[in-house]
Amino acid sequence: GRHAAMMRKSSRSQSDVDSCNGPLPAITRHFRAARRRCDPHHEATDTPVEAQPEELDAIRNQLGTIETMLAQLFGSAYDRSEESMTARADAARIVERDFAQVVEEWCVSVEKTMTHDWNPPRETHEVNRSGMANALVRFIAHLRDPADLRTYIHLRHHCQEGMLARAKPAEFNVFHIALKQVILDHIRTNLKGRRMELVRDAVVAAIDERRLMVAQFYIESRERALKASEEKYRNSIDHAPDPMYEIDPVSLTVLAANAAALELRRILPYETAKELIGDRLLEMTPAEMQPGVLKHVEQVIANGSDQVLDLPISGRFFDVHSALISAGSRQFMQMILHDVTQRHEMLDELVKAERLAAAGTFASGVAHEVNNPLASISSLVQSLLPGESDGERASMLTTILSQITRIATTVKDLVNFGRPAPVERRALDLNDMIRETLRLVTYNRRFDGVVIEPALAPDLTAAYADHNGIQQVILNILFNAADAMRHQGGTIHVTTANQRGPSGEARVKMQIADNGCGIPAENLKRVFDPFFTTKPAGAGIGMGLSLCQSIVLTNHGTIKVESREGSGTAVTICLPTVAAASPPAVAASVPGAVLQ
Repeated sequence: GRHAAMMRKSSRSQSDVDSCNGPLPAITRHFRAARRRCDPHHEATDTPVEAQPEELDAIRNQLGTIETMLAQLFGSAYDRSEESMTARADAARIVERDFAQVVEEWCVSVEKTMTHDWNPPRETHEVNRSGMANALVRFIAHLRDPADLRTYIHLRHHCQEGMLARAKPAEFNVFHIALKQVILDHIRTNLKGRRMELVRDAVVAAIDERRLMVAQFYIESRERALKASEEKYRNSIDHAPDPMYEIDPVSLTVLAANAAALELRRILPYETAKELIGDRLLEMTPAEMQPGVLKHVEQVIANGSDQVLDLPISGRFFDVHSALISAGSRQFMQMILHDVTQRHEMLDELVKAERLAAAGTFASGVAHEVNNPLASISSLVQSLLPGESDGERASMLTTILSQITRIATTVKDLVNFGRPAPVERRALDLNDMIRETLRLVTYNRRFDGVVIEPALAPDLTAAYADHNGIQQVILNILFNAADAMRHQGGTIHVTTANQRGPSGEARVKMQIADNGCGIPAENLKRVFDPFFTTKPAGAGIGMGLSLCQSIVLTNHGTIKVESREGSGTAVTICLPTVAAASPPAVAASVPGAVLQ
């Protein structure tokens, strides 16, 4: 009763063309037709598995090779001759007739075997009778008609994606051995003599064929899984954002590298056109860095791993993490470079902010102590000057008064630096601010012979900053650029653009670049230090860029100076946009803004 639903006559037409050896003889076709008319056929109740043409071709090729080998071993029992086909049909008929009994005996035999002492101890598990019956249906169909490949289509599918993909080959062999013993018992009961021997050999060959095909499917599925795993690993490495290298620990030759490493190779100024793969680590390292690299490699080989933090490479900073990795019988060193330039810049800005705070406190104290006596001196000089009749003495008093005024201006800058006035941040059209500032400097003698070329983004987003403060920053940077090209002329490029910050927030970028004398490397780190200047005496006190940095930081922006001696200087400023500001602030700064 368990399999009554599976008992019905087959109306499926069989192929009259053998899938491996071409058209069948006429007598074989007649023989098959007669068998189909009189034999009851069971049909599988599970969902059929569809195979693509290339999958069928692969199955046929594998089956053809195995059938040829088995035909040599079993002779007329499995060589597709008329005698062989008769033996196969007799075996199929016996199994069809005793179908329910064969399924039950097969299941019981498997259950007993799978819980035997030779196997790792496990709980008794009842096998799926319905699944076993469907497998037997497809086996009988192929036994009766070698061109029926449904049994191998299902087995191939399950080896790749189903239950068999998670089973051990040895466990699946138990199913085949148990099936062979059950069917042979039924054949010995029903047949005798030469006919029994021929049918017996046909069944043994068919079971062996099935086992060999499954072994092929297992190998195929494992190769497929290995290829997928390797592809996944390779893609994860190749698409990683950090440069990654595989290096031979003995010769220090680069064995492999990901896309980020190839891109870093392209942008580094000291790299050559030589291919990265096959290059040696020391040959692609500047001479001054080679001792440190060798020490790092020695630590990796000795300890298995090592790291170097904040390694400077062409103006950028990297954390280097390396480890010795085993792959079979060989070893390689994996080196990963993580770009920490942004972190380094943030730490630098934090240190500079602390210095600015200390300098501001000092400046406020100095200003307080100087202002009072300075005011007294200025008052006395002004009282003496109107009554002075001696021209030379009057000139000297005028000079003293002008110098007092200069000191007062310097003291005022110090006070503003140490205790800046509250900023009024609101929506700012940076392009309009730049145009207005350029008009202000047009007639300044500093800019004689200097060409200013603005390239302002037409779709520039509104910034959110203090108008007066940002204009002062632009003026200071323009004056510095003009001073760098004094008496020799040159060009100042002023550009704006929309940009994304480290966390994806919208920002506005402004860059002022000149082709003047540039800044020596030893001075570049000190350009924001208060009172640091390389200008001649009387030309400045070194507060310009310090004030610029203070204003930009107060407006929640960033400022960066890049320069190379003899090649000019570029100052890049990034400011937050109106959209990136908090809703209340935006509403207060943008006329007509409405909070949703």
